[in-house]
Amino acid sequence: MKKVALVMGLSDFYDHRVARGIVRYAKEQGDWKLFGHGWMFNRLNLLQDWKGDGLIIRREFADSLDPLTGYEGAVVDVANAYSAPGVQSVCNDDYRTGERAGRFFLEKGYASFAFCGALGTSWSDLRLKGFLDRIGLQQIPVFERSLSWWLNEPYSLELALFLASLPKPSGLLACNDKTALRVSAACRAENISVPDQISILGVDNEDIPCELSDPPLSSVLLQLEQVGYEAARKLHRLMDGEEFPGEPLLIPPAHIIERNSTALLGFDDDLIARSYRILQAESGHLNDVNSLTAALAVSRRTLESHFKRETGKTVHEAIVDQRIRVATGFLHSTDRKLEDIAREAGFGSLQAFFRHFKEHFGTTPNGYRKQLKEIYGGNY
Repeated sequence: MKKVALVMGLSDFYDHRVARGIVRYAKEQGDWKLFGHGWMFNRLNLLQDWKGDGLIIRREFADSLDPLTGYEGAVVDVANAYSAPGVQSVCNDDYRTGERAGRFFLEKGYASFAFCGALGTSWSDLRLKGFLDRIGLQQIPVFERSLSWWLNEPYSLELALFLASLPKPSGLLACNDKTALRVSAACRAENISVPDQISILGVDNEDIPCELSDPPLSSVLLQLEQVGYEAARKLHRLMDGEEFPGEPLLIPPAHIIERNSTALLGFDDDLIARSYRILQAESGHLNDVNSLTAALAVSRRTLESHFKRETGKTVHEAIVDQRIRVATGFLHSTDRKLEDIAREAGFGSLQAFFRHFKEHFGTTPNGYRKQLKEIYGGNY
């Protein structure tokens, strides 16, 4: 019997999803006994006195390893905030997360960018580096404070002044959803329009806070259950005496769940801006090219010219993008039949829905839904 402790608070979305993957791996083994905080695990007493075989920890803060002093068993960290001798790491690929966010904003036409991060943590630094490399800039406006500051600060004049100073419109990547929610609240307090003036993208996709945010928050979805599963697998091998190099095992992010905090584009062209306000309004995705030109009182040729020059897309392609966005929202939040989703998203047929969806994501709607179930453990 292997005794394994989960040294994490199990008080937020990140911990819950990682723990789900650890539990799945433990059940597959049949001879693991899990210890942790909370009624669902065997009681974990003081770590200094614990005699188990291994630990899976989430080292969020610099002093998180202090209670482990003297512990001689195997240890795997799932946070990637700080490195420590003898501690292996399995974590999200934070550099690729930043890259994905950069590509997302570039495709929306943004030329101005910003970042809000957790000072001194490796995962936040890597997300910033990936973001900068993807947008091709060496420097952008950055506002960084400690993770505890982001968790506890109710209002900050410094943050408000930082947001007010940004060129408008700007695409802002927040290092995680908690930071993004603080940024969104500061924008609301200062009458900075989201997404018209600042478009906000978080990381983690903590779905309930993201949905309840005003406006609802777009976020990079991470494969946290896979992080937990692979952390447990690596811990198992460590407990069996295997040795590993010091580099962390990186799990790539999934995709971006887009909500209203990034609903508009960063283009200055007034005709483009008015077009997207129509398309992104309720039922706006049901427009076709003719109804859109009629609503804008312009010719199709004029509208096509503006779209091609500013976005590199045709008007029809832009409409399809909006329909795909609506469809992915249904796939993420409901278990509705694909035929119903195709119809309500504005696609003329199920075949057209499948074709366009695969062009966007490289997989079918069924494949996308399967990926969501794998990430969320069947609950999404």
